[in-house]
Amino acid sequence: MDKEPKPRITGKQWASIALVAIALAFILQNLTYVRVEFFLFHTAAPLWLILLITLAAGYAIGRFSKRRN
Repeated sequence: MDKEPKPRITGKQWASIALVAIALAFILQNLTYVRVEFFLFHTAAPLWLILLITLAAGYAIGRFSKRRN
């Protein structure tokens, strides 16, 4: 009889699972709302969302400010 090989979880899949678990723990620990004031813009949002937006903005600035040869 032919036995089908069991699917194995690769290293990349384990890393993805670990990152999702870390992100979920981070979100659950930072659910409190904080007040954000930026010039005339005032709002309240969860801390994890503010940090995510800041991370994305920093990434975009770094990505687009690289020197091209």
